[in-house]
Amino acid sequence: MKIRVAIVGFGFMGQMHAKVYQALENVEIVGIVDPFPAAVEAAAQYGFHATFSSSIESLLNQTAVDIIDICLPTDLHANAIVTAAQAGKHIFCEKPFALTIAEAERSLAAVETAGVHFQVGQCIRFWPEYQALEAYLKSGQGGRLTSLWLQRRASKPGYSQENWLHTPHRSKGAALDLHIHDTDFILHLLGKPHAVHSIGHKVDGAYAHLFTQYHYDQIAVTAQGGWDYPAKWGFQMAFQAVFEHAVIEMDSLTSPSLHITQNDQERVAMPFAKLNIKSHGPTSGNISDLGGYYNELASFVEGIRKGIKPSIATGPQALESLRTVLAEIQSADENRSIIL
Repeated sequence: MKIRVAIVGFGFMGQMHAKVYQALENVEIVGIVDPFPAAVEAAAQYGFHATFSSSIESLLNQTAVDIIDICLPTDLHANAIVTAAQAGKHIFCEKPFALTIAEAERSLAAVETAGVHFQVGQCIRFWPEYQALEAYLKSGQGGRLTSLWLQRRASKPGYSQENWLHTPHRSKGAALDLHIHDTDFILHLLGKPHAVHSIGHKVDGAYAHLFTQYHYDQIAVTAQGGWDYPAKWGFQMAFQAVFEHAVIEMDSLTSPSLHITQNDQERVAMPFAKLNIKSHGPTSGNISDLGGYYNELASFVEGIRKGIKPSIATGPQALESLRTVLAEIQSADENRSIIL
C-alpha cells in the first residue's frame, strides 16, 4: 500500500521531512502547499513531481492524499490541523503544534472528532542517543538517576520565511521553538515535574535563551536552550545523566557522540542504534544524522499501515510539553516558581 503525503510548508523543515519520505518504501510525496515560488524550485531539486497549491483545501480538490505533514510557522499550525482533520486526513505536525493552550485544545478536539492519526514532531523522543539513555534508565543497570542536565544551543536562525521565528507573536522565540525539545524529553523520561523555575533573556520581546530547573523528588533536573550565538557558531545538543553507578554523556559536537562511565571502569563510547539509509535531493547521501526525523516519520507511517495510532509524541503528550514551556516562560517573566 503506497502512502501519499502532502507537505504543507516547504521551507527548512518541510525539506527535511521530504528527505525522509523519499527514503521510506512505498511513500510518495504527491503534494506541496506553499505560497512562495521558491518552494517549486526547491522541490525540483529533490526529483519528485508533486501538485503545488497555495492552500490545503485547493490541493485536496486536485489530488488524493493520506497524510498532511504540517511544517508551517507555528502560528499557522492550529488552523491547518483543523482543516486537515475535517478533511479526514492523517496529520503529522511539527512542534510546537500550537502557540496557546486554547489553540492546542481546539486542534485536539478536531483530531478526536475526525478519528484520524495525529503525531507531533517531538523528534528527540525518537533520537537514537536519547533512546539509548531511556533504555539504560529503564534497565536499572546504573541504579537510581540522581541528576539530569540537557542543553540545546544554536546560532540565531536566519532561514525562516518573513523572519517568523524572530516575530514573538508567531513563534514565542527560542523557548517554544528550540528549548521545548528538551522539556518534552524530560517529561517523556520522568513525567510531569511538580514545578518549574526559569530565568533567561529576551531579544525583541521573546526569550532567546532560557534556563530552567524542573522540580522532581530526589532528582536534580536542569535544561537550557537558546539561539543567541554568533552566526558561525553552529549548533549543539547535549546531555549528562548521572546515576548512582554510572554517568552517560551525549554531545553532538563530538565523535562518537555518546559515552558511558560505569563504576570503576574507564569512560568508553556507548553503542546505540544507527541508521544507514540514503536520502535524495540537494544533500543526498547518508541521513544517519537525521535519525530522529527518520524514526518519527517511519513510526507514523507504519502506524497508518497497521491501523495503530501513535503512542509516542501524541497530541496530549505534546499539549503537556507546551503547557510546561509556557509555565517556564511565565516563571522567567515573573521571577518565581510555577507549580504545575
